[in-house]
Amino acid sequence: MPNDPVQVTLLGEGAEYAEIGVIVWNAERRYVAANPKACELVGTTREQLLASTVGSTNRSAEAKAAIDGILGHVPARGSMSATRPDGTTVELDWLVFPTRVAGLDHIIGLFWDRTAL
Repeated sequence: MPNDPVQVTLLGEGAEYAEIGVIVWNAERRYVAANPKACELVGTTREQLLASTVGSTNRSAEAKAAIDGILGHVPARGSMSATRPDGTTVELDWLVFPTRVAGLDHIIGLFWDRTAL
């Protein structure tokens, strides 16, 4: 049942309401989708997040290596301390891996507050 519209819709709705941050970005490092939990975790609105680029707030060597790797289709995982626009910090664990959206290569990222689990 590849591309079954019902399954695609259910999966999309499941990601939208998940209690884990879900983001999708393209090879140009532009965010193209984010669920509400992702926005809550990083302390922005969806519009603000979608107007930013991957790596714009975390410029660590680990983040750069992960971004470069995933652009080469190498999945990655890690942890980071993220500073929100209001100055608070959150400890995040994350996974990124390649996917396809609308027939084009993209990257999906999943992340969560390490202290909440």
